[in-house]
Amino acid sequence: MRLKSKYINYTTEDFVEDKDFRCWVNTPNEIQNLFWSNFMEEFPEKKELLMQAKQIVEALYIEERPVAPEEYAQSLNFLKAYIDKKSASAGKKSKLFVLMRNAAAVLLLPTLAISVYFYGNQSENKSVGQVVQYIVPSGQKSNVILADGTKVWLNSGSTLTVSLDNTKQRNVQLSGEAFFDVTKNEKEPFLVTTRNYSVKVYGTQFDVRAYPGQKESETILQEGSISILTDSKEEIKMTPGQAFYVDQQKKYTISEVDPEIYTSWKDNVLKIDNERLRDLLVRMEHWYGVKIQVDSYNAVKDLKYTLTIKTESLREMLDLMNYVTPLSYKIDGENVILKYKLKQ
Repeated sequence: MRLKSKYINYTTEDFVEDKDFRCWVNTPNEIQNLFWSNFMEEFPEKKELLMQAKQIVEALYIEERPVAPEEYAQSLNFLKAYIDKKSASAGKKSKLFVLMRNAAAVLLLPTLAISVYFYGNQSENKSVGQVVQYIVPSGQKSNVILADGTKVWLNSGSTLTVSLDNTKQRNVQLSGEAFFDVTKNEKEPFLVTTRNYSVKVYGTQFDVRAYPGQKESETILQEGSISILTDSKEEIKMTPGQAFYVDQQKKYTISEVDPEIYTSWKDNVLKIDNERLRDLLVRMEHWYGVKIQVDSYNAVKDLKYTLTIKTESLREMLDLMNYVTPLSYKIDGENVILKYKLKQ
């Protein structure tokens, strides 16, 4: 009880800065799980605050990977200036910036969002209006566990915005691609909002692909049931094995598909089944973190491929494509140029 008592007056920031708490979140074991489970039972009033802190620690843990300093220097400088300004009035600098400074920058905007939460709302009141953004750079993938237990896998180049408002924690915004394993709650549906439509769900598994650079969007249902809420206020119910697709004119279609083809990316497998080159290029750019330019694009954009990529490098994948349709390629850093050998 003596050990638990030290946490009774902890704020969200205190939990985030506590080494033992971060250890439990990042590398849990049976003893730690039992301790924190008992703690929440004994002090139920702390559960909500503790889960918010857990979500923030998970965000910080995701960003602990090496990236070039220039990728995050501007964001950290901006954050430091913000913290210094707030710390001047508080009389001391928070240890949080030390955590941020030592972390690599998968979460650039989240660092600011989390700081606003800490320094804009130090009390245990509901964090109305505050958000956390999970940002995954091109060529990488990450996964997070939300406060309600929902698991989210984020694909390359994706951003997930999550509200810290207690009444809106099951409402998220997605730009990019994510696979959701939603914790079931019949009374409070989970809502994923994209630029073209929203997905309403009570508990199920599905994939949403809605990158900002693509005018088309799609949702694939793997398990359970979901509803698509269109801009025209239409509600479309889906069953497992169906794909919802919206084109550039915002016309939609529903088709029967093999969900594994669309969701295998979260298991680090890229499955391509009779896919057009124009769609494949987008997936390749996100998978490898490159930009691909194709000579005579309009003449070859509808070529189709069937491939399975696991550990193959970009060069190896291009060689596989060359077996199907002869082409030459040039790789210059993050830029790739493809030139097809067209028949005269």
